[in-house]
Amino acid sequence: MRLRYPGNCAICGIALSPGTEAFWDRERKAATCVACAAATTPEPGGAGASAESEGERRKTKRVEDVRKTYGDHAAAVAEAMAAKEIAGSWGKGSAGESWLAKFVEQKVGDAVIALHDRLIPGTKGNIDHIFVAPTGVWVVDAKAYKGRIVRKDVGPFWREQNEVYVGGRKRTNLAEAVNKQVDCVIAALKPDPAAKGTDVYGALCFTESEWALLDRPFQVGNIWVLYPRALRKRLTKKGPLERSAMERLATRLDLSLPRAA
Repeated sequence: MRLRYPGNCAICGIALSPGTEAFWDRERKAATCVACAAATTPEPGGAGASAESEGERRKTKRVEDVRKTYGDHAAAVAEAMAAKEIAGSWGKGSAGESWLAKFVEQKVGDAVIALHDRLIPGTKGNIDHIFVAPTGVWVVDAKAYKGRIVRKDVGPFWREQNEVYVGGRKRTNLAEAVNKQVDCVIAALKPDPAAKGTDVYGALCFTESEWALLDRPFQVGNIWVLYPRALRKRLTKKGPLERSAMERLATRLDLSLPRAA
């Protein structure tokens, strides 16, 4: 039912506003939120949808700005140039996210529950992929960058830290950005007592980069830097979560982190 008055979930304690759908126990006169009472396998959402949408929005704005300033003929040229540029940036990113989603679906199947392209509430950011696996929750940022992946050790020998370079360019900031996404997922799971003790992992997955023959995945802080096959191996690893627990976590994440597009 839809609540007529504000309240709190009897299980996780999350605040429920008037009009929110919840389950109502008349005998106990207590409400239970949808995440706690109706665990299911949610729809994954469209991988790369928000990147594609943002690219189209930027192209349209650029063309319209040129049209207002220089006219229709100049706008036609701007549209052609913007289409190529956007395809090489936002379009490429969207394609990389879509490819990784299909790869996991084909290689891992229903061993995990996937959620793609999820909004970080209150910000303009999004999370490319969330995979609820038997080992825990994996927060994955997909990057379709080209070039060789190189790990560099920095800092004193008693406190070494890793940095990641792609094609000769320092890309450590990408791993740092995943930390914020992990924090967001932890915040979404925190109200649920059933999620206590669940591991949340962060990963930066390069879909088109090159790795040397003997190179292995590594961590930048707490974030894994890896390639698709290494991600697959971690997602299929046995863990403590049963399917029912995975569905409950996925349901809460689906409600807490809406589809970005």
